Amino acid sequence: MPLTFSAIKNSACRSLYLTAPAAAALVTLTVNAHADAPSVVTSIKPIHSIASAVMEGVGTPYVLVDGASSPHGYALKPSQAFLLQGADVVFWVGPELAPSLKKPIETMAKNAVTVELIDASGIHQLDIREGASFDAHDHDHDDGHSDEEHAHDHAEEDDHDHAGGEHDHEEGEHEHAGHEHDDDDSHADAHDHSGHDHDAEHQHAAHGAVDPHIWLNPDNGIEIAKIMADTLAKQDPANAETYKKNAAAFSERIASLDQDISGELAPFADKKFIVFHDAYHHFEHHYEIEASGSVTVSPEALASADRIQEIQGKIRDLGVSCVFQEPQFDAKLVSVVLEGSSARSGTLDPLGTDLENGPDLYPQLLKGLSSSLKECLGGAS
Repeated sequence: MPLTFSAIKNSACRSLYLTAPAAAALVTLTVNAHADAPSVVTSIKPIHSIASAVMEGVGTPYVLVDGASSPHGYALKPSQAFLLQGADVVFWVGPELAPSLKKPIETMAKNAVTVELIDASGIHQLDIREGASFDAHDHDHDDGHSDEEHAHDHAEEDDHDHAGGEHDHEEGEHEHAGHEHDDDDSHADAHDHSGHDHDAEHQHAAHGAVDPHIWLNPDNGIEIAKIMADTLAKQDPANAETYKKNAAAFSERIASLDQDISGELAPFADKKFIVFHDAYHHFEHHYEIEASGSVTVSPEALASADRIQEIQGKIRDLGVSCVFQEPQFDAKLVSVVLEGSSARSGTLDPLGTDLENGPDLYPQLLKGLSSSLKECLGGAS
């Protein structure tokens, strides 16, 4: 049963499960119910940042997966139901990244315009890479959906199981809330794979599965801003010009940063490195600096002993310079992988965990990835 404002307020008084920021957001949403700016809810920090840039001077969007939370196994808080119920527009990557948000968005934000960015026209896509070494099915779909043959419309293909078995995904069914996924359990315990790394590998590496970390390609970031500006202009015609001007300014800023990062990473094109999980393909592919494998297939799954041995062999045989951990997950696994090698450890953060939310987070995120790669790959052997 949907939560009403009164229910949330009364429950908050009894249990104090609303944090101060959540309570402030709830009050702000109520105060702005009759304001000119549409109420915009975003899924993750990078998408929130792009929306913040597009909405600058008009309004401020909300973000669901904040702080050090991972979208892969996120459980929506009761206090966030009110944000979705009051939303005019919801921007999220899609269930491929955050399967547990699918049903809450469908049921609580059913009156909102919902945009699944992973399937939006103009977004460049890449297949999920297979195995610890990314040896197979590393196909480039970096075509911005310009061809109908790759408009994510593979109706004749078999159903594929995405996101660690959270839902069955039939290609071609990507119209906002029109997915037919089997993910009744949207809580975090649905992601407890309890070490079944081999099962997770088969599920995640299903042929045809696309990499959901689309924002790490700056071209996609620019396209996302345009999509947001167009969507908001239709919902809020009075501020349409502001949205479009903001998106244009954002595009110029990211294009300039893109050139800087290209020059910064060019000297490291031949360096070998291992990532924690396959979250950076869009970034790697764009800058022609490809990882040699990942420690784990699913960040919530425990890596098997066989996989650890395989990665250790890769480090030894390829002369891997760096193995990167992520701030959202325990670094002990990376330490185990590095045992007996001279490879260095570094940190890559695909979400901007420690960055302040707002329009500057997205460019800082891209710059941070570049700096982390340069620092570790350029270190003394």
